[in-house]
Amino acid sequence: MESSFRFHGKKFLFYPKGVKYYTLYRTTRKINSFNELKYIAEKFIYLNPGFNPDTMLRLFLELSDRSSGHIIRTYGEKRVEMMVYDVLDQKKVPYCARLRKIIFNPSKKIDRKTKMKIVGELINTKEKPKKQHLDGIVQELWSENIKITVSKVAEKANTSRYLVNWYFNDKKKKEISDLNEMIRETYLISKAIEAIDFLTEGGNDVKMRHLKKITSIRDYSILKKAVKKYEDAI
Repeated sequence: MESSFRFHGKKFLFYPKGVKYYTLYRTTRKINSFNELKYIAEKFIYLNPGFNPDTMLRLFLELSDRSSGHIIRTYGEKRVEMMVYDVLDQKKVPYCARLRKIIFNPSKKIDRKTKMKIVGELINTKEKPKKQHLDGIVQELWSENIKITVSKVAEKANTSRYLVNWYFNDKKKKEISDLNEMIRETYLISKAIEAIDFLTEGGNDVKMRHLKKITSIRDYSILKKAVKKYEDAI
């Protein structure tokens, strides 16, 4: 369920200019939107060309149901079916947020410390990362709804906090603060939508007091956005 490479017995492969790398391994974060579900379908068929269409449809119908535990809300069968067949028909090369320079052989046991040493020697992490590279990492974290911090950016850049501190000037801190607020709002809206799904399962109307109670979200504007987003998606 990830990009395949021929290692020919080597412990790792090195691509100085970077190479596209896709993975579909399970994470704890739930799928946040229909667009994200479609992106996963694009990666799935890209990594599994020729996969049986009926089996793929069955898998994505299961994945798109909130009871699977992988997604924040349930999407209609017809909508998911149309999306899957559209993806199968287009065979689109998925968007790749960041090129990877080093690919480690999964069949070789290499501890994290050794991996970091290899990365440091090949990519020369003692040099200050370029602004364009760090901008890409910030964009990647934001698109994945992961809180943007100095530590997280340094980790993604395979370097130290010290060598990325220069990037976080007052202007950039303000931009990142705004992005983190959007990430927080997206998380709360997702949490509220999940609660709305629960409240409306029996055909009941959404009542804000009930929504506030089961989500602990006190910001009325967040709840309103969640209700609108839920209704627009129906």
